[in-house]
Amino acid sequence: MSVPPTGAGAAPTPAKAAPRGGRGLAAISLVVSLIAAALSVVAVLRSGPSEPEATANPGGAPSAQAKPGNDAPQGQPTNEAAPQPSPSASVLDVLNPQATFTSAYTQQQLIPQVTRNDRAYLDLNEPRVVNGNSDRFDVYLTLPYSSSVPVIQLDEGVEAAVLMNNENPQPEDCTSAIRTSPVPPSATTAAQRPLVMCIATSPKQAASVGQAQVIVVLKVTALSDDAKVTMQLTAWKLPS
Repeated sequence: MSVPPTGAGAAPTPAKAAPRGGRGLAAISLVVSLIAAALSVVAVLRSGPSEPEATANPGGAPSAQAKPGNDAPQGQPTNEAAPQPSPSASVLDVLNPQATFTSAYTQQQLIPQVTRNDRAYLDLNEPRVVNGNSDRFDVYLTLPYSSSVPVIQLDEGVEAAVLMNNENPQPEDCTSAIRTSPVPPSATTAAQRPLVMCIATSPKQAASVGQAQVIVVLKVTALSDDAKVTMQLTAWKLPS
């Protein structure tokens, strides 16, 4: 058997090939990375846009908005009558416009006098001047300290109105004026010319003394320096 030659004249030994295992692992890692990226993109596309959060009312849960159409609350019709104003206590407010007034007296004259300390009381149902101890008066006159002109004041339950452009009013004119432009109960009215005043006496006071309630037209015709007031009065009985 021959022995392979050695030494300088021997043929070179062929080199060994590199192992293929490392390249295979790198290729597998690249494929896995691509698959994972593709799955992430698909997941994002399927999830869609996120739902907005509900906005809460201050201090409470989110308020529900009314939907257009039949879902929105609507007012329900009602058959209840509108509230009526309470009737006035004045007898003049319930008079029939066609009521017939009966004459009580015509062009009666009174001349009351007042001082700083003394009043003058008038019973307009008769008419007459009465003293301060009587309970049969409807108006009274006083003399203010700051004026030389007496003033007229109304007793409780008496109603009145001042007429500016009517020197000869009828009872219908007086009831209308008292209803629409009454003198305030605590007000004072200067008793001087050319005062024309409509006065409705107190029904309670008239009934307590057995007299009829009347509408009076009071005209001041003169005023003296010593505070004497000359007045002319005409009255009609109110319909019962």
